[in-house]
Amino acid sequence: MTNLSRRIQVPKTPGESFDPDRSASDLDRSQALHLREALFKHLQMVAEALAIDPRSLETESEFSDYARRVTAILHPHVVKAATK
Repeated sequence: MTNLSRRIQVPKTPGESFDPDRSASDLDRSQALHLREALFKHLQMVAEALAIDPRSLETESEFSDYARRVTAILHPHVVKAATK
């Protein structure tokens, strides 16, 4: 059996499900807070990477660590796939 035969059909959400003028729900607000926290984590990772001056790196190990850190920020989907 291939992956194609295991697909589950999900019905399309009706257009009337979204009302741009409806008040946001508690779930919407909670998700926005979680997204904000993720942004702060991302900003912290970027700030830490930017605090490293690449001109100060001297060993291959330092370059490797720096490249791994920056690549994880720029391409997080690649890092997750590699760790599986």
